[in-house]
Amino acid sequence: MEDIVEAALLFWLPFAFIPFGLWLSQVKSSIVSSRIGYLIALCGVVFVLASPWTVPKSPSSAVGHLLGFIAGPTIMILIGLFKIAYSGNVPVGRLSINDRNFGLLLFFMGLIWFSLMHWWEITPVMSSGKVNRYWLIFLPNLLISLTCLSLAGGLAMLSFGDSRTSESKYLFGTSLVSFLFLICAMNLDSSNLYAVEFREYVWLSIADLIGIVIGSTLAIICFASVIFVYENTLPKPKSIDAPTNEELSKISQVILDNIGGEE
Repeated sequence: MEDIVEAALLFWLPFAFIPFGLWLSQVKSSIVSSRIGYLIALCGVVFVLASPWTVPKSPSSAVGHLLGFIAGPTIMILIGLFKIAYSGNVPVGRLSINDRNFGLLLFFMGLIWFSLMHWWEITPVMSSGKVNRYWLIFLPNLLISLTCLSLAGGLAMLSFGDSRTSESKYLFGTSLVSFLFLICAMNLDSSNLYAVEFREYVWLSIADLIGIVIGSTLAIICFASVIFVYENTLPKPKSIDAPTNEELSKISQVILDNIGGEE
């Protein structure tokens, strides 16, 4: 019972503080409330990341353990993709070529960091000596998502973008590199994980992503169907009566007073 209370107070409560703090920080009418919100969210993040030491016996600490490992490379990859995508012909917030090159550097550094975590001795391993189970779920999903999203982004730029050929090539390159990383991880053993076991998690991740896509599609279809049925049940709006001669005279007088001039 004590372990459950400790996990609730030292992990789940701080975890709940993160979205609450972010919500509170959006209160623009009060600067004090906004700053308090950021402070609450920051404290929540610190306690969650410290969970391997504050609640080491709780299974929930594996989440904080993983977040501490993946925060750096994940942020680098996301910032890199952002700089690559917005370094071309965009109407607002266009970045320079140097930003694009810096984005490519951040992306590849993030992937190299993840490759070292997978094949070298910095794999997220719990105090029990076992690989963090959430890491085995996260890495395949990350690589599959990067492959698909970068490919989709490049195709979208070619199809709908204006003079976005250069950026699409870079996104195709990031998609290819992510896919090669995935293939290598599926065929090369790491220091803490066999390739056969990693392949099992890859197939499970693919199944999860397919389920998410199907579920999201069905949800959109259901939502659109409800709106369609509701709109069809509404009565047609009544047409207003034609303006009378008095109303037309008043309108003419207003127009004449405002834009008619002396002529």
